[in-house]
Amino acid sequence: MTGGFLNGIDVSLSNGLNIVVGPRGAGKTTFLELLRHAVGAQHAEQSPAALRQRQAFIDAVLGAGEVVIDVETEDGGRRLVVDAKGSGQRQDLSRSVLVLGQNELEEIASDAPSRLNLLDLRTGASTNLPDRSQAAILTGEIFEIRTKLEDRREESMKRERLVADRELLSSQEAALLGGSTAQLSDQRERLRQAEEHVIQTGRDLENIEAVRAEIADLLTSQMQQIDHLSATAHRAVNLSTIHSVRDALVEAASLSRRVVEMLQTAQTDLDQVRAATRENNIAARETAAPIRDELERAEAGLGQITAQLRNIDAALRALDENDVLMHDLEDRRANLTQRRRLQLDQAEQAEEDLYKIRAEVARTTTSQIANNVVVVVDHLADASEFRSYLREALQGTATRSALVEAVADRVLPRQLLEMVEDRDVSGLAAVASVAADRAQKLVENLDKKKTLEGLAEIQLSDSVDFRLRDGSVDKSVDALSTGQKCAVTLPIVLSERERTLILDQPEDHLDNAFLVTNVVSGLTARRLYGAQTIVATHNANIPVLGSADNVIVLTSDGRVGSVDVHGPFDAEEVVDRITRLMEGGRDAFARRSAFYAEHGGLH
Repeated sequence: MTGGFLNGIDVSLSNGLNIVVGPRGAGKTTFLELLRHAVGAQHAEQSPAALRQRQAFIDAVLGAGEVVIDVETEDGGRRLVVDAKGSGQRQDLSRSVLVLGQNELEEIASDAPSRLNLLDLRTGASTNLPDRSQAAILTGEIFEIRTKLEDRREESMKRERLVADRELLSSQEAALLGGSTAQLSDQRERLRQAEEHVIQTGRDLENIEAVRAEIADLLTSQMQQIDHLSATAHRAVNLSTIHSVRDALVEAASLSRRVVEMLQTAQTDLDQVRAATRENNIAARETAAPIRDELERAEAGLGQITAQLRNIDAALRALDENDVLMHDLEDRRANLTQRRRLQLDQAEQAEEDLYKIRAEVARTTTSQIANNVVVVVDHLADASEFRSYLREALQGTATRSALVEAVADRVLPRQLLEMVEDRDVSGLAAVASVAADRAQKLVENLDKKKTLEGLAEIQLSDSVDFRLRDGSVDKSVDALSTGQKCAVTLPIVLSERERTLILDQPEDHLDNAFLVTNVVSGLTARRLYGAQTIVATHNANIPVLGSADNVIVLTSDGRVGSVDVHGPFDAEEVVDRITRLMEGGRDAFARRSAFYAEHGGLH
């Protein structure tokens, strides 16, 4: 350690059991926390408040100093030089060490996310699940298409009434026209064809304008991207040892400029097509106008009936176009839904694979623990995030909390998303076991773009429970006392053999009988296996009965801490310090020994 409270400390740690002792205030916790900080090891408890508190502690005890650690791994040795902000940490080493600070055993046992994190630290597997943001984007697009589809379906419902009206008016017109029907029909067909050409060219102009607007947006975005890439490439000039990065950025900027050129070409070509289409539209209107005038003169005697028929025909042609667009929207919705299905399937498969790893580690851990402790993983049983999201999304809708609880407990987020989109009220009512009217109201309240986008990103979490087997009953850790929680959690931690384990005063909340039977035996098993353990303690049973390979005795003058002595547990100086610091002195130890000899014998 250079700088800070432990400035000048320089010690070696054995591969087996290392014990850090000393009076209160000598720096035992500081020593362990600086070790943890240097290798970037996580605490199992990862709340933002705890992280801020630990960083403030490191800033205070290390200041402008550094922690220098020589680490030996299967890949060889390396030296870490780490400051208070974490510069110099090696992320590939961060999961090779597990740290449990004071009172953290109870905190882990009492907090479901911390229990899960503790198990994940042991699995060594990545817990980074696929990002669902793309599924949320697709959900927003699906919502917009659904809205358009609903409008067009409502418009399509007019067809039946229009067809019936046309049949009635046609029969009335035929009765009035007598023999002139064929001639008027021919004129009407010519007008229909001319007007359809007007409609078609008008629709082409609308599509051209839409594509042109998108090209304009792409050009703006691409020009901004070129500016950004050019600025980044300019900054990369300072990366003198990494020419490939600068060259790649320069090439990316060049490719972006090429994209701009292609977009500008497309825009120019589109402008020419737009001009030609506009001319066609004008010509079609000019063709239709005299036919319309001629027909109107011929139909003058029929008055309102003919006018109504023409209006109905125009409305039916518009409905034909509406049906085409509706079919196109349905295809687009199906395509987007399929793409989202693949995204969510991939995410769920990753969740399933991670659960299998967790379940196997839980099973292995349980088999390694001698006492009656069981580690259980319930798949996707933690719906707390889902529940909170529903409460927030439904705030102000007078939705009862009991309904939110029922849905969060019985319906999966993806399942709820699809039920809302499909307006599957009966399905939701059946799955959530709620009344149909409540399910209907819930669907209406949730069917909003932002709400559904958020719902697509919600992930349930696996839930880990540590259970104490008491006869035929397995008691959840949530129902145990503080001492029992620590007694359940510590054997789980000690059963691990692969990583370095750092413990700060694990004897807190534990009685000596349990300590000797379970903790010391666990430490001994790790030492015999060759797993490194570093423990700060006030209990003499741990270094002595654990046959510590290395005992570091810290002392302090009130301003800085230092190493008093260090060596194996049975070295003379170490025995002297253990006796004085942890047994109350030789006289107290001798008196207790005599007392136990006199009163503790069994016959």
